[in-house]
Amino acid sequence: MKTDDRCQICYKPATHFLFATFVCDSEECIQKAREQRGGPGGHKKQKLFDWRKSEK
Repeated sequence: MKTDDRCQICYKPATHFLFATFVCDSEECIQKAREQRGGPGGHKKQKLFDWRKSEK
């Protein structure tokens, strides 16, 4: 992790890359990143929903 990476929630220095987001050690930031991503498999679920909408 580069030293200039910042948490995309609170802008403190990032220590992890989780849920396609740079986050710090704060549990609140990790939880917000998880919710923004859509939970486990959220990116895959969104693709499925988008695919279903395009069929109509």
